[in-house]
Amino acid sequence: MKRRLVAAALVVSGLALAAIGTVGAARAASSHTPTLEVTVIHATAGDAGLAIDPQLKELSPATVQQAPFVRFSAYRLLQRKPFALVGNQAVTLLLPNGRTLQATLTGVSVAVKDGGPSEKRYQLEAQIVAAADSGATSFLRSLQVTVSENEPFFVGGQSYRGGTMFIELNVRP
Repeated sequence: MKRRLVAAALVVSGLALAAIGTVGAARAASSHTPTLEVTVIHATAGDAGLAIDPQLKELSPATVQQAPFVRFSAYRLLQRKPFALVGNQAVTLLLPNGRTLQATLTGVSVAVKDGGPSEKRYQLEAQIVAAADSGATSFLRSLQVTVSENEPFFVGGQSYRGGTMFIELNVRP
């Protein structure tokens, strides 16, 4: 009889621990912080035909056929860096031209698709500011966008070494 009680107590304890583990896993999953992946691309024009750095997997030939990319023929990765996105806390990245990209998660909403699953939408604010010693102010003021996960958007127009820098921002789950 004692053995049955001990065995029953162990089973109940095991079920309780499993339930606690499930709740803990659900909490961990719900508290997951998305990542902002920032990719800096150097685009140049030339007569050699289309050349896309193999590390730029998201930059498809179809994308580069659209404005403003269509003016360029060579795309090279300059840097790629992930940042944890925490609400209302700016992430900063020093760009190769000495300016600084600042991006802030300003909100998260849930969009319900017609008959489909809901998706998170991220409100981001991005700006590019001048180097502190340049005497200039911001180069890109408060660009505000709303994007889904894995839906990149580009900020372009920064001159760099005979070409242009494009900055790709992409929220990763």
